[in-house]
Amino acid sequence: MRILIAPNSMKGSLSAFDFADIAEKALLDVSDEFEIRKIPIADGGDLTGEVLSRHLGAKSIEVKVSGPFGKIITSKYSISGRIAIIEMADSSGMKLIKAEELNPLLASSFGTGELIKHAIESGCSEIYLAIGGSATVDGGLGMMRALGFKLFDGEKNELKGCGQDLIHLKSIRKSTLIDNINIKIICDVDNPLLGINGAAHVFGPQKGATSEMVDTLDKGLKNLADILLEQSGKDVRNIPGSGAAGGISLPLLAFGQAEIVPGADFICERLEVEKWTKWADLIITGEGKIDSQTLNNKAPYAVSKLARRNRKPILAIGGKIEVEASPAFDGCFSLVNGPVTLEDAILNANKYLYSAVNELGRLLLSIRKK
Repeated sequence: MRILIAPNSMKGSLSAFDFADIAEKALLDVSDEFEIRKIPIADGGDLTGEVLSRHLGAKSIEVKVSGPFGKIITSKYSISGRIAIIEMADSSGMKLIKAEELNPLLASSFGTGELIKHAIESGCSEIYLAIGGSATVDGGLGMMRALGFKLFDGEKNELKGCGQDLIHLKSIRKSTLIDNINIKIICDVDNPLLGINGAAHVFGPQKGATSEMVDTLDKGLKNLADILLEQSGKDVRNIPGSGAAGGISLPLLAFGQAEIVPGADFICERLEVEKWTKWADLIITGEGKIDSQTLNNKAPYAVSKLARRNRKPILAIGGKIEVEASPAFDGCFSLVNGPVTLEDAILNANKYLYSAVNELGRLLLSIRKK
């Protein structure tokens, strides 16, 4: 039996690579009759850069950049040929800040811009920018400054480029650095820029925003969108996904050769998941929680669509399963069979995953023999 293992990461516990390795071992410990192909996947969130980098055989580059609040940190990105693979979270991410210090009015995407600038100056002409996990709601102002743009208020004073500057912005002096750079903005949500489903209202509170901050940031993002429309002729506010990562895509869409791509579909295409779906007799996917959010084109759902298209059975394994997601798969299985604490489930996810897949392998072998 040929089995394709194509999981997403389980946030806080197992990477997609660990998930695939454990599932493979669990199956082969049952029988060497299983032929396994592992393709760890992502959707713009955790480990998207690592997934793409490993597939493309990219070289990792370390760079000193400014973190979300300006502290110099060691970040990284990868280069494969003339393609740069950059994860916003590695320079402007929430993982770099203590929870009690989150503040989207002060956080800046400057470090992400520094990575992009370094990649361009290293000869890259195409950039894959994964924007999950950001700590910012600055509309990409910080990134713009790092790329050579100048930002001015009504008194012609130059702005630093953080969330609180959005409302004060009056004009932009364009840089030419990104003019001939093809940028794929890899995104796992389709939220618009403004309003109750937009960057400030939906994601601001996750990044430390109070209700007052949310209103200020939403008005500031509208101000930025108006200025970009005036100076570039492009209205970027209603593009699906423009509300992701605090609106960082706005200046790239307005002034560059950039597009927002649905992360899971883009990655599945780059990793040739459909080819291996056709090869497989069975597909196994999964992530930390299989629920209604999974159906919003998260990585397991993207794999499910390919399985359905090619009429192949697909099973999903998660730390938690909610019934609304079940129709997308031919079977959904939880890692744990009884009540455990969340801490236990996270700490021992490797053991629970091995046990679940090992049992599944025994069942598959039994059915095959009959």
